Amino acid sequence: MLMSKLKKLFILAICAITLIAMMVCGGILLHTHITEQREMEALMDEARAEQKRVEDAYIRLHYAFLMNGDPDIEGLHLHILIREYAPLSEVLSSRNPFSVDVIIYQTLRMYYHRTGTELAYETVTEYFSQEFELDGSLRLYNNGKHPEIETFVEWMWQERRQPEVDEYLREIENIYARYFWDHKDEGFINQSIADLSPQMLDALARAEADPDYVLDLTSLQQQGY
Repeated sequence: MLMSKLKKLFILAICAITLIAMMVCGGILLHTHITEQREMEALMDEARAEQKRVEDAYIRLHYAFLMNGDPDIEGLHLHILIREYAPLSEVLSSRNPFSVDVIIYQTLRMYYHRTGTELAYETVTEYFSQEFELDGSLRLYNNGKHPEIETFVEWMWQERRQPEVDEYLREIENIYARYFWDHKDEGFINQSIADLSPQMLDALARAEADPDYVLDLTSLQQQGY
């Protein structure tokens, strides 16, 4: 009788130990699963944050170089904004006979005359020539490797200067048109402003910045510029 009771107690003890062990194992597995799930969610959040950081960088870059509009403008469809690498040659207008994109060139002239900071056209074209850095990372304007580009982009972006650029381009066209009408009888040949040389564009930019500057496009044209 005693043996029978001891046997039952032993069996109950084994069952209790087994149940406790199962509960402990289940708790460990549940904790592990929750931990792994949280780690996965954290990784996904990090990936999404990184993707947004990259997209934001591209949007700001391409806004600054007039490739897309302001994403904050009501009614603008975000899907038209450039959220990935876009070579300069595929997005902007065709280069002119002097191998420059006139709109970008004029924008850089405006930047110089408004700020005193020079950003060479060649620096811009070199920046856009590659999607990746030498170390394999994405070439982003704000990765610390392109301070001249970063300064320009932030200058354009912070004040949303595209309307200012548009107004500047119109003023340059007006200066050019007035010059033509004042000098057409002196042999100056009218050209599309999109075909002008960097030297002529520099002169027009100086005329816009300094009312006392004596504009002489005729001499430049006669020299082949």
